[in-house]
Amino acid sequence: MTSPQGFTVAEAVERFVAGLSVVEAVDLPLNDALGRVLAEPVLAKQPVPDSPRSAVDGWAVRASDTVLASLATPVRLRVIGSALAGHPSRTSLESGEAVRITTGGVLPAGADAAEYQEVCTVEDGALLLSQPVRVGANVRQLGEDMHRGQELLPSGTRLRPEAIGLLAALGEDRVRVRRPLRVRFVSTGDEIVRLGEDRPSGGTYDSNSLQIGAHLKKLDVKVDFCGPVPDTAEALAAVCRGDDYDFLITSGGVSVGPADRIGEVGRLLGAEVRFHWAHMRPGAPTMGLRLHGRPWLGLSGNPLSAQVGFDLFGRAAVARLLGTSSPTLLAQARLVESFRGKPPDAPRYLRASLGVRGAELEARIHPYQSSGGVRALAQTNGYVLQPEGVGELTGGSLVEVLLVLNV
Repeated sequence: MTSPQGFTVAEAVERFVAGLSVVEAVDLPLNDALGRVLAEPVLAKQPVPDSPRSAVDGWAVRASDTVLASLATPVRLRVIGSALAGHPSRTSLESGEAVRITTGGVLPAGADAAEYQEVCTVEDGALLLSQPVRVGANVRQLGEDMHRGQELLPSGTRLRPEAIGLLAALGEDRVRVRRPLRVRFVSTGDEIVRLGEDRPSGGTYDSNSLQIGAHLKKLDVKVDFCGPVPDTAEALAAVCRGDDYDFLITSGGVSVGPADRIGEVGRLLGAEVRFHWAHMRPGAPTMGLRLHGRPWLGLSGNPLSAQVGFDLFGRAAVARLLGTSSPTLLAQARLVESFRGKPPDAPRYLRASLGVRGAELEARIHPYQSSGGVRALAQTNGYVLQPEGVGELTGGSLVEVLLVLNV
């Protein structure tokens, strides 16, 4: 089993996700589809509105009847009925007539405008208009919002509450979406201790599985947690076997120490290494494999390194398997304070707090950047990219940042 090395992050991501197949689609009740990914585009089956409708509470009129209206000489129109929302008028409007209408009410035949009730006066069963009304005023025209056959949501859209509302407005009670991914997460290491157990000297609580697992659950992924698993090839191979998952993630064992077994286990199971040692800091030892057609992401055991590896490679694989776009985005931000450190030998992902001030993003780098640190993870929401060979980032300058969008 070879170990391809030296790839940029972009090259490693593409090698890792290339050729992955999107999972199957299922039909779900709309009320159960929040957060799921559309398996096919949503098209408008009819125009919306399906007929001209009033955008205001007021009066449906013929604009030509109001041309001469003024404060001095109001136009007098005969009121012949109403067109309330849900109760269309059955009477066609003739010249010199008006119909009481409410917001959403269907414009009566013959009418071509609506006027606010606040600027109208009713006197002895007649409507008095003291200003002209233009054709189409305050009317939502046929198909104004969407026309028949128009694509409203493309395949791959993750359904937000607003998308659920759109589908409901179209009368869709079921929707075709991708089934949830099944991810097996394996924590490795003799030093890793399960939560709830006593931690011996030199032990470390298993935070990576809960941390990365929480991110996976937000992406509508079912996670099967395994571990902690001892640092033996046999034990690791046993939990990595099987065909009841779509994506395998292991934490720990990807570097070059005597207990780093992921490469050995990959050989035992017949996996193909797609990349190893990407050109990045932290998380350089991250390994991407393919096991019987399924992606296997080997993350570092250090919490910050594991998070960087997941954000760059894990999210990309989840997106490819679900047929949607990756929720990571490169942008520029204004650096609030200067940062000084050793010039890195590869592009470095610095944990940072990203926010908006005025019309631009701003970034504040966390002071503690150790790959084993956990405090920075809980206190930041993105990354500032420190270029290779650059030791100082100057406050006030524009820097490249990596946003992880909550979609």
